[in-house]
Amino acid sequence: MKNEKQATIILGGGLTGLSAAYHGGYTVYEGEEQIGGTCISPTVDGYTFDLGIHVLHTKNKYVLRLLQDKLGVNLKTQTRKAWIYSSGKLTRYPFQANTFGLPVPLVKSCLISFVENYCKQKNNKNSEYYNYEQWLIATFGEAIAKHFMIPYSEKFWTVHPRQITTEWLGTRIPLPSLEEVIEGALADQKKGFGPNATFRYPRKSGISAIPDEFHKSGIHVINNKKAVKIDLYNKEVFFFDGTKVNYEVLISTIPLPELTKLTSAPKDIAMESRRLKYNSILCVNIGINNDKLNDNHWIYYHEKKYSFFRISFLKNFASSLTPRGKSSITAEISYSKKKPIDKKNIGDTVVKDLIHAKVLTKKDKIDLIDVRDIPYGYVIYDYKRVECLKKLKKYFESHSILCAGRYGNWEYQWMDDAILDGKKVAAEAKGIEKVARKQKSRHAKL
Repeated sequence: MKNEKQATIILGGGLTGLSAAYHGGYTVYEGEEQIGGTCISPTVDGYTFDLGIHVLHTKNKYVLRLLQDKLGVNLKTQTRKAWIYSSGKLTRYPFQANTFGLPVPLVKSCLISFVENYCKQKNNKNSEYYNYEQWLIATFGEAIAKHFMIPYSEKFWTVHPRQITTEWLGTRIPLPSLEEVIEGALADQKKGFGPNATFRYPRKSGISAIPDEFHKSGIHVINNKKAVKIDLYNKEVFFFDGTKVNYEVLISTIPLPELTKLTSAPKDIAMESRRLKYNSILCVNIGINNDKLNDNHWIYYHEKKYSFFRISFLKNFASSLTPRGKSSITAEISYSKKKPIDKKNIGDTVVKDLIHAKVLTKKDKIDLIDVRDIPYGYVIYDYKRVECLKKLKKYFESHSILCAGRYGNWEYQWMDDAILDGKKVAAEAKGIEKVARKQKSRHAKL
């Protein structure tokens, strides 16, 4: 068995792993043939698809300089065109600020409950919310919460929002003012809300342009290196091809449950790993022989009668992603152990739902259907997460393993978060290496 030894190595070639390699000069071992993690853009019969929606809406100047100036990613700034399909109508995103066009009784109830709740919250500013459902009702009123926010949340997360904490929120949910909610109920309000009201997206190659440019910068990546075992005590990683590598520090960006399975961790640690909750995403990519499908970026669907929670139109992100005269749709379907789905004939199901939702017609010719499964989609912030994560990270750090990224830190990260996390963990590894060198130097003098 061939053996190598390195000071620090990285498992996982997603954005965090690539960023750590870029900032630390380390080697990445990627289990798949292609780098990028969930930021890959497969091309099938001339159609390029992302694994769901990936847009860059960061305001972080370092990340923007890194991507555009240093790595040379050709990004185009765009104004978001996002809609919600509800009660047979398309309304602008976000729902809470744009009820105009919905049935009048629904608009009325949403507006009244928002105003009533606004008055309550004005006099109770120090409220704490035990779960996401409580926060939704307290923030937007019962009607908005029950008509859209709660059903969409349950469809997306696969668990009821009362089972989710509010730790992940940040700026993710737009918070319109009272005036904006009223204006959006009385007229078509074209104002952009939320952090991705404008975003950047690569002009060519899909979102994979970002990991590709990291790779071109000269970082060392070894593909098709699937880890099958980690010896924590001898600090060795064993790979499927029969090779192994020794390390002093291991940066792991692979999902925490998968990392735990690779080790001989004690039963209590293995149990904590199994308690981590997440959803999975099935992306149904469809190529369509229709040049003028629509001009939107994406549309949300909260109603149960539609299999998907969101669809997107990549041609409207970059025209280079579809063959001339054609269009494409990516439909995202969420599932988990608590909400399993029947994957058989899922493509046909999605096409039928798209026709029902008036996105497609029966006359539209389908060129291809390509299904991609993302086993680890989004981390579910349940009540056990913080304590589980604390125990797991403490255990792995005691064995010189630094967990990082969306699935290593087990958190809801955007792309800029993942890149910055890679930079951070590379610096941490350098610090550990420095301490180790000093200790070796002292021992050598004794």
